[in-house]
Amino acid sequence: MNLHSRLFHRRIFTSFFALPAAAAFLSCINSRRPITIGSRKIMMTQQLDSESSDAVWCPDTQTFKGGIVPRHSAETLTIDELLACNGDKLKIFGYGSLCWHPGADGVLSLASIEQDEHDHDVTTSSPRPKRQVTTAPGRAIGYRRCWAQRSADHRGVTEFNGIVCTLLSDEEFAELQSDSGGEHQSISMTEGLIYTVEKDLVQDCLAELDFREKGGYARDTIDVIEDDTGEKFKALLYRGTSENPAFWKRVLFDLPLAAAVMSVARGPSGPNDFYLLQLHSFLTHAAKHSPAAAAALKDHSGDEQTQKLAHMCKLLQTDYTPFFLFGTGSNEHNQLLLNSDVASVEERHELVEMLLVVPRSNGDVELLPKSLHAGGGHSALLTHTGELYLWGWNDSGQLRRVSNIISDDKDLPFSENVVRPLQDIKVEQVCVGHNHTILIEKESGRLVCFGENGRGQVDAFLTNTSIHTPLTPVDLANEGFVDVAAGLFHSAAITKCGELVTWGCGRFGQSLPPSDASTSKVGRWRPNDGVPLKQVSCGRRHTVILDESGRVWTMGDNKYGQLGRSNVLRSAVPELVSGVLGLPNSGCVQILSGWSHTIAVVKKDDSPAITLFGWGRNERRQLGYKSTEKFVDEPQLLNPNDGDIEVTSICCGAESSLIVGADETIYCCGWNEHGNLGFESSDCCFTWRPATGVKVVGPPTSRSRKLLAASGGAHAIVMKG
Repeated sequence: MNLHSRLFHRRIFTSFFALPAAAAFLSCINSRRPITIGSRKIMMTQQLDSESSDAVWCPDTQTFKGGIVPRHSAETLTIDELLACNGDKLKIFGYGSLCWHPGADGVLSLASIEQDEHDHDVTTSSPRPKRQVTTAPGRAIGYRRCWAQRSADHRGVTEFNGIVCTLLSDEEFAELQSDSGGEHQSISMTEGLIYTVEKDLVQDCLAELDFREKGGYARDTIDVIEDDTGEKFKALLYRGTSENPAFWKRVLFDLPLAAAVMSVARGPSGPNDFYLLQLHSFLTHAAKHSPAAAAALKDHSGDEQTQKLAHMCKLLQTDYTPFFLFGTGSNEHNQLLLNSDVASVEERHELVEMLLVVPRSNGDVELLPKSLHAGGGHSALLTHTGELYLWGWNDSGQLRRVSNIISDDKDLPFSENVVRPLQDIKVEQVCVGHNHTILIEKESGRLVCFGENGRGQVDAFLTNTSIHTPLTPVDLANEGFVDVAAGLFHSAAITKCGELVTWGCGRFGQSLPPSDASTSKVGRWRPNDGVPLKQVSCGRRHTVILDESGRVWTMGDNKYGQLGRSNVLRSAVPELVSGVLGLPNSGCVQILSGWSHTIAVVKKDDSPAITLFGWGRNERRQLGYKSTEKFVDEPQLLNPNDGDIEVTSICCGAESSLIVGADETIYCCGWNEHGNLGFESSDCCFTWRPATGVKVVGPPTSRSRKLLAASGGAHAIVMKG
């Protein structure tokens, strides 16, 4: 048996998938019968030409199944024609992992086997056959390297895809670039490796590559130039076109997002960053040793992107931490963190990827998300260790700073995505209102406020229309708190001893009248029977309170039934809602408010299942309640989509509601003027509909798989914790 035959028959594909079914795989190549690897059935063929049946995309595995990858262009030469062009040898252009890792025991790995000077096999002393696979550095003409191909089976997994590079023609890239506001560049010359394979190894080589590149690649033929000789050839190219299901256009023009993904993704073939850095090393080496390669690297070939990505990836693993969020709706104030390279960033009508980058704190403490928050035009992420990150609208100082961008490092490549934590304070809990922010300090329980103060909702005095420096209302300075809420123009909190305090606008009764001894607008209340309060929620003109026994109290305006009891215009002091939620042991564990609607979460015993009750304004179906009435004046059982949705959590936007289902589907209803429900529709959606767009995923480093969500004035954000 000659050298290449021995290598082929002992091949186990450890460099690709470490598959235990390698023997079955080899036996199936000649017979073209399916082989089962795990739950996958893969069709292999030994035919030279690609006229056999094309593979079919499998959404579950995010790879092609059942054949060989499809041919892209009608002008693509057949394998026989390619052989004829190159003296019965097959030229293959490698631009990704083939530049630095052709495989441990595959056909292309024969190119790395050294021959001794006597050209003899040292183990048998017999003449060694001439090398049947050779490589030479070269360039693809008219194609540029693009980091836009998802990898679910090599450098990522189906739950969190990695990113590998592909080649796009200049015409294809220009078309995509024009969609994103770019302009056509000059002819590209992309550096790579040209493999030359002898005819008797071509069949095995194609079978190997068809299997290896099943993640969305098509066969094409292109013109290549060898660096050292300048000779031009026709070569076979495996590449992911922009039409293939795994093509990721967003990251092509959002390098910070691409770098963040590659900094954490990993798959069966290893970490994603290793792929990137090895290719970057190959290109750097090629530029040092070949004037032609150096010239190509300076051209518009995408290799400058590889350099930038490598730099960003290293920073994201040493000095910064990326968080992967998903958002929809208004981005007028950058509350969705869509950087300026992404077209049409003012508004989105489907879930899109968001990238939040934060500086790494001192020490090795892992930053784990605790909760998400969305206000009128600003957003927040709170970690379990107390770091609070605020971004978006800041006209009134609701972010506690002039800018949310690190401005002292103008060369930072992802500066538009960077948010610094709130300085000098660790946070236990936070609530973001329309344009002010309230928080509770970790350990001390101290109350801290900043932002719009036009009605005294920050300092309880109205000393200034906006406050950028955090403060505690004077009358609350010596107390600890367990819960806070921020409405449109008023604020509320629950003290550690179970008392309600309110301040700010009280025109409609949403804030308690100040006590006689008070020097500010702070009002106080607790039930006459002494039951401690535990939670508070604020709407536009109403306030909702939950006590330790499970009773729900409301105060304020009742124009739309938001107080949960009929025949009441407004109430200046809290009173119980009608029905079971006004009784002890109701099972209510959480209350949430939009501008004019309220939803209560009820949980019985130790069951994980939750039940929803809602009341208030339903004109835009923000309750998801089937009634055609414009408002619901008493708590009603909400049964989303007739019980078809198993609810795990819910949040209220200004005039909308958002549900997280047990299957992690996001369902929304209500007002959708800015696309904050995550789909295209008229201004309102009267039924619970699943949000469209990209799937909400989390990096493999995530410990918790809980899905966090927040809905604001005209936007919504979600993430996996």
